[in-house]
Amino acid sequence: MSSTVKPPSPRGTESDRRRSARTPHVVQAWVVSPTATRADERREVQALNLSRHGVGFELPTAMPVNSFFMVEIGVGEQRLRSEVRIISCKKNGAGVFEVGAEFC
Repeated sequence: MSSTVKPPSPRGTESDRRRSARTPHVVQAWVVSPTATRADERREVQALNLSRHGVGFELPTAMPVNSFFMVEIGVGEQRLRSEVRIISCKKNGAGVFEVGAEFC
């Protein structure tokens, strides 16, 4: 997976926090609390975009900003599993929460 570094954007915009460009993907992905003990605590999400430093995805429920979760992303037979920190969580016009997370 290649990624390019975006030039700095004007301060105060959401994109100025990103260290690398995000690429849209539709893949299988799941999030779960690192302290989860039951399989039903794992939530399936739709990954919207991915970069070397983070991932954006949608969920029907909000996630607390600055909390930590494990994310597993599936691309074909390959799997990426990493801890992430939730950076943003905003409800969109369709009533779904758009979550931005950075890899730890």
